[in-house]
Amino acid sequence: MLLKDECRKSDIKAIVATDFDGTLLQSDYTVSARSKNTLVKLGEMNILRVIVTGRSLYSLNKVLVDDVPIDYLIASSGAGIYCRESRKLIYNTGLSMEDTEFIGNKLLDLGCDFMVHQPLPENHKFLFHHKNYNNLDYKQRFDIYREHAKPLNDFSEFTDGSSQFLIIDVPDGCLYEKISETLNSYTVIRTTSPLDHISSWIEIFPLKTDKGKSLKILTENYNLGSDKVLSIGNDFNDVHMLRWADESRVVSNAHADLQKEFQTVSSNDNEGFSEAVEEWLKGRS
Repeated sequence: MLLKDECRKSDIKAIVATDFDGTLLQSDYTVSARSKNTLVKLGEMNILRVIVTGRSLYSLNKVLVDDVPIDYLIASSGAGIYCRESRKLIYNTGLSMEDTEFIGNKLLDLGCDFMVHQPLPENHKFLFHHKNYNNLDYKQRFDIYREHAKPLNDFSEFTDGSSQFLIIDVPDGCLYEKISETLNSYTVIRTTSPLDHISSWIEIFPLKTDKGKSLKILTENYNLGSDKVLSIGNDFNDVHMLRWADESRVVSNAHADLQKEFQTVSSNDNEGFSEAVEEWLKGRS
C-alpha cells in the first residue's frame, strides 16, 4: 500500500518504533533528556523515529511536546498513521456502520460497559454505554473526556462508521476471553489501563488493524523490511509489533509474560529506551 506522504524522508536506513506510555514516556509524563538526545542521534543517522501508541492524536498532543524529535505517529493501536510535523492523517482503518451495529449489539448481550469512537482523526469523541457503576476506571476515563462524550441511543447515529470500541473491564475480569471468542472476525486487543494500572482496556478494531500491521505498512513505504526495524514496548497491545520486528525489546516495567518472550532492558524511568537503541546500534555496527 502506497501512502500519500508529504513527510517522506530520503535515504532512510532503518526504523526505530517505540511505544509511548510506559516506554518512551516516564512516569512523570516527561521524555528524558537522554531519550531526546538518542532520538536526535537516530535522525542524524537517517533512522526513522516512530511513536506507536494506543493514544488518539488528540490525547497524544496533550503530552508529546514539540522538542521530542519524531517523524511519524502510529496512533490508536494502529488505526491511524500521522505525519508528525503536519499532524496530517496519511492512513487509517475503520468499522462500517453495519460492523459498528453488529459489534455493539454483541457487547450489549455480554453486559459490557463500552465507548464507541468516531472515525479518525476525531476519535477522541465517542458515544457511551454504562451500566456498571462499580467500574471506577470507566468513570475516570469518562470524566477525562466528558466534553467529548454523548450517551449512546442508537447505532444508526454512526452513518460514517466508527474507528473502534473500547471496553473497560474490572480488575481480574474475564471479558477479554469472552469478547475475543464472540468477535473472532475482528481484531481484539487488550492492554493495561494507563489510569488505575490494574483494570483491562479491551479495544475492537477491523481485522488486520494493530500496531504491527501499521508499522509494516509504513516500513514497506520506505522499501525496508522487518530486519531493519527495532521495536520497543511494555504492554500487551505492543505484542503485534514486537513479534513482527526482527529486533525487539521490552522495558523492565513490562508485564512478566512479555519479559519472558522478549529481551528486557531497564525501565521507562531508568533510560530503557536509550539502552535498547544503543544495544541495537552496536549490533548493527
